[in-house]
Amino acid sequence: MGGGQSGQVAPPGKHAVGVTTIQFDDHSRKDPQGGPRSLQTEIWYPAGPGSEACPKNKFSDFLCRGQVQGAIAAAEEKDAIGGYREDPPLTIEELDRTFVNEARRDAPMAQGRFPLVVFSHGNGAFRASYVHLMEYLASQGFVVVAPDHCGNARYTIVNGRVVKAGGAYAATAHEERPKDVIFLINRLEAMDQGADSRFCGRVDTSKVGVAGMSFGGYTTAWVADEIKDPRVAAIVLHCPTITEVENRPVVAIPRKNPALPCLIMIGNEDAIKANYNDRTIEYFEKSEGTRCLVTIQRAGHCSFTSCELYNPAYGNGIGPSKSRTSPGEMYDPLPPAQMHDVINSYTLAWLRRHVLGDAQAQPFFSADHFGEEVAVDYREPPPTEGKDEAA
Repeated sequence: MGGGQSGQVAPPGKHAVGVTTIQFDDHSRKDPQGGPRSLQTEIWYPAGPGSEACPKNKFSDFLCRGQVQGAIAAAEEKDAIGGYREDPPLTIEELDRTFVNEARRDAPMAQGRFPLVVFSHGNGAFRASYVHLMEYLASQGFVVVAPDHCGNARYTIVNGRVVKAGGAYAATAHEERPKDVIFLINRLEAMDQGADSRFCGRVDTSKVGVAGMSFGGYTTAWVADEIKDPRVAAIVLHCPTITEVENRPVVAIPRKNPALPCLIMIGNEDAIKANYNDRTIEYFEKSEGTRCLVTIQRAGHCSFTSCELYNPAYGNGIGPSKSRTSPGEMYDPLPPAQMHDVINSYTLAWLRRHVLGDAQAQPFFSADHFGEEVAVDYREPPPTEGKDEAA
């Protein structure tokens, strides 16, 4: 990827970015339609020499390149991608022209061994809705895996059929989503060990970062505190829904794995639910390991996505939005490019510190990068004699 915008805190890294789509099948779990649980999954990764000759990714590439009969028409319906903008209707042909991304489709992977990050999308989003962060982390030398969670993905394709949000899949989403994350760590570990020659010897799964937005933040917290897989070295929660939601187990507070390093980012104007941020802040307060709470003053729920690429006036943090802090008024959210700079910079610094073990990343959290737009509460546990806890 090329150089960043002027004044950017987090310009893209040195690597070109490749992207590929794989359907993974978990035969230990059953799909409501029969057969194994299947996950349409995107992998962004550092690309090597020759990547410039590969085709630049198009939005329709996320939709099986339109090769599944009826898939494009289904994507343009109001309960799918088309629902992001109805007037004028949003089409996949338009997104193929306007959707901003830099990755090269099925490019050769760079030489080296790269750490793994698994990202879990929010309810009603899908894996391509965070392209700003996925590509950025890949440019910085991470392999980023993002599945569509059937039942919560706005749109996905598995086994040659379109699956939208809701139905039997959604009824068990809170149980299945954390299992999806662990399954994908296992699959990437197998690919590193030779199950896929493209990734053989290239993916380090010994220390993994897990991140997620909204319901994906819930998923991430559940992986950290309930499953407690020892390979998970750090978590990143973007506006997580760890508050109480009907028919869903609540994430325990105090935390069951309180020492695991945790970065939380929230929008002060997030209007998805009354008192939405309160329990998230409590989760932060009851953490015991290194933790950081980043509050972005002019951000709403959708500010943490790339949904401005569908509709720059979508609302709740994208374009003029209803204010949570001043009821009855509107506010102008932080512009998407600046918002993405905040998200990318803090997420990268956290992963560098706690997945890569890079002590030089720690001072980032004590510096003033964004002025009054961002408030940062960074805490470390008391030092343990003879041990560097954050390593």
